[in-house]
Amino acid sequence: MPRKSERKQIQLIVIGLIAALMGIGQNGLLVSLPFLVEHSAFSLPTWSIVIAIGSFLFLPAAPFWGRYSDKNGPKSVVIQALSGMSISFLLLFLFTSLSGTYSDSALYWLIGLVIARIIYGCTVAGMVPASQHWAILLCGEENRLKAITSVSLGLSTGRLVGPILSIVLLKLDPFAPLTIMVLFPAIALFAAIWLPNPQSEPKPEKNIKQPAPWLPHTALLPYLMTGLMLCTVIALLQYSFSPLIGSITEWPTDKISDAIGILLTISAAMTLITQIMVIKKKKLDISSMYRLGAFCLLTGFVLFLSTEIWVFAIAMAISASGAALLVPAYTSKATQTDSDNPGAVAGYISMSHTLGYGLASLLASTATLSAIYPVWICIGLSACVVGVALLKLKSTTPKEAPQN
Repeated sequence: MPRKSERKQIQLIVIGLIAALMGIGQNGLLVSLPFLVEHSAFSLPTWSIVIAIGSFLFLPAAPFWGRYSDKNGPKSVVIQALSGMSISFLLLFLFTSLSGTYSDSALYWLIGLVIARIIYGCTVAGMVPASQHWAILLCGEENRLKAITSVSLGLSTGRLVGPILSIVLLKLDPFAPLTIMVLFPAIALFAAIWLPNPQSEPKPEKNIKQPAPWLPHTALLPYLMTGLMLCTVIALLQYSFSPLIGSITEWPTDKISDAIGILLTISAAMTLITQIMVIKKKKLDISSMYRLGAFCLLTGFVLFLSTEIWVFAIAMAISASGAALLVPAYTSKATQTDSDNPGAVAGYISMSHTLGYGLASLLASTATLSAIYPVWICIGLSACVVGVALLKLKSTTPKEAPQN
């Protein structure tokens, strides 16, 4: 019979794999998008709006589920998130296929797609906050970074596997990726139900936690702003890849698309390598990760000013490594400011990430003025992240023990 520590390790792996479904679903859906447009009655702008509806709902839903996880435990939140994910992808598959067959009733199928994304946004928003809360309960407060890294590693693995899996499945059937995203969460749902409820450590009566406020504490704002700016620059770069590469090459669209795929693969691979070789092995303390991650992010975006396409690969690797260091660093710092409500804090961070992606979609139009403008915006926001890292961490009084 496995020891208690081994059982917890197995549970932590399962939680990481559950978090990976978020990455698989998000990136896999983006890869499938051209095929969904081709085999449905809806244009790309319509699909973009439909997908954005689900993402927008993360704003109110993520903090709500984070608070709910703190109060009632993370297991029920993960179970409802997996159920919602499976149901939403099932509805996407159903109404997309129907719209391609019966295009005269397109309005009804469009309403169905919107409902599918509403279900996704209102339920799946709790996946990451609850998974992080669950991981922290398994690892203990003293191993907070290990817990957060386990979930981040799962997300990164999903984002790496998602596009590759979708490309393979699309060769079999245009709806195969949607089918897989119905089955995977259903299987994970049984695994989550099988897991025991994580037990929180008892606290003295005077330290019984109070409910988290609906608005984040001011102490959280530097970390939330870091998350917002980080997601803004990452998404803005991805939005502007095509005009940026086109401005320095004379490549056709298919070759530019291949180059973007290679750059995204480099990003996902470097994220995984950084998480495994640096964060998981505790080579740096949290403050050092914060500072180094910020400088790497800035350095990477400065390199995107180059007019040589091969330099983009180096820039992508450096910026991805910086982002991989930053996310667990500011997440860990944020949860330390309100250790009694880790789920709520994770919900606030998820909300800031969503705001960052939304801001990037607004700034993406600057690429129509000049392909290089988005890069300069990314450099400016990355410099702000460096400023937050230096100023905030300099004012932090508690000293951290090196993690050797």
